[in-house]
Amino acid sequence: MKTVQCATHGEQEETFVCQHIVQGLRDNVPNGFWWPSDSDKTRPDAWCTLCNELVTDAGGEWTDEVLEIVQVKLLCGACYDRAKAMNLQGEP
Repeated sequence: MKTVQCATHGEQEETFVCQHIVQGLRDNVPNGFWWPSDSDKTRPDAWCTLCNELVTDAGGEWTDEVLEIVQVKLLCGACYDRAKAMNLQGEP
């Protein structure tokens, strides 16, 4: 497990999400939270609903054009957990 030093949470597991999830944390606005259903990771790479729609429209492919909009960002594990909880609040 690779770690990252977070200014808020200290040393944490590194995770990767789209730029919109990070912005949602800053603004406290949920944008959706998607991850690969076949992942066995505790904190798999995640993306928002907009990015999920872009991948779907691209035939399920993470094209260069999609990745340009996604702009993958690094988050600490605790920030990831906070983003996931905020976005899935009220979900089954």
